[in-house]
Amino acid sequence: MLFLFQTINFFDKLVFGLSAVPMMKELSLSPKEFGLIGSSFFLLFSLSGMAVGLFVVGRFPVKWILMLLAAIWSATQLPVFFSSSVMVLVVCRILLGAGEGPGLPTALHACYNWFPADKRSVPSAVVLQGISVGLLAGGPLLTYVILSHGWRTGFLVCGLLGIAWMVAWSVIGGEGPYAAASAGHDAPAASPNVPARLLWCDPTVIGVIIMSTMSYWIVGISATWLPPFLQLGLGYKPTDVGWIISAIYMFQSPLLLSGSWVTQVLQRRGWSLRACLGNASGLALLVAGCALLLSIVTSGALQLACVAIAFAAPSLTTIFGPVALGAVAPAAQRGRLIVVIYSGNAASALFSNALTGWIVGEAGSNSALGYAHAMTFTAGILIVGAVAAFALIFPERTIARFAKASSRSPSATILPATST
Repeated sequence: MLFLFQTINFFDKLVFGLSAVPMMKELSLSPKEFGLIGSSFFLLFSLSGMAVGLFVVGRFPVKWILMLLAAIWSATQLPVFFSSSVMVLVVCRILLGAGEGPGLPTALHACYNWFPADKRSVPSAVVLQGISVGLLAGGPLLTYVILSHGWRTGFLVCGLLGIAWMVAWSVIGGEGPYAAASAGHDAPAASPNVPARLLWCDPTVIGVIIMSTMSYWIVGISATWLPPFLQLGLGYKPTDVGWIISAIYMFQSPLLLSGSWVTQVLQRRGWSLRACLGNASGLALLVAGCALLLSIVTSGALQLACVAIAFAAPSLTTIFGPVALGAVAPAAQRGRLIVVIYSGNAASALFSNALTGWIVGEAGSNSALGYAHAMTFTAGILIVGAVAAFALIFPERTIARFAKASSRSPSATILPATST
């Protein structure tokens, strides 16, 4: 169900990008205006996620938190079908972003409640497969719906799928044995909470924040700008774009599963968390940045392979980052740390969508040049994230630092013991 939750999540994101060309034409939107509307989705995305992480997670069952989020998704898709107003579109995108902001980190937190610390990478990858399948199936399905029945119908389909998930989740959803109430299952859980200053200023935590924020830059533009990048920037036909996107995320699916499986096996065989999570995150972003640069100057199958690597590899950090945080943080602070960071990092998408639209628009009628400049800038962002991962993420040092601080001040806590 968490897998399907993410599938619907990315249906909701993808439908906007797939509707880009007919929407811009019908509503007379320039690339800059379309980029601003795309950015509006992220206006409350991070704030709502951080608010849920700080004030909701741990105080209410995760089942009902996810149910409420799915209800917001559906409620904000349906009005687009019945309206021709740009303002309605903007308002719905803002509210949809508020509902989707806490979605992925809350789903990962719910997943962690079912597995011990050394077995979370692969389950995380399964949940994240919902992203791949959402884009894989959503590409051709929503393209068909949009081309056959109009772009507004795509939003209607997404709303109805959200309602169907809610009905199933109301019956199936539940809490796991590794939630805070059963915190003794986790090694880090046995230690007391660490002071807030030490927790949030730790180099590993800061490294994950920077790395994940830079990674989300391209995740944020993938749903909005990947379709027009393929069509207007690289010259592919509209009817081919949906299938190309499906092929790209068909590649992402085995990449996430194999990458998470390998790192989990290596970790259980004694490899360091630094190697399995920190270096792996840096390598993923470095390769993605280089591949994006190559996609601008190549063509044919090689070009598509580079685009696939550039847009798929950063998702590995969405597995490695939360697993690293879960490994170093006490269980009572784990959920809050993950949800706040992996909601707050989405603020980069607010800037990435608007800035991409501005860069493309500055090129005027030369769309290919505009997209080349935008993707070059994005590649630089990914490389910055890689440097942060290599330089800062050392989970073993953090675990030792937190244990030392707890031994010095065993009574130091910043959260109630029942919070997650």
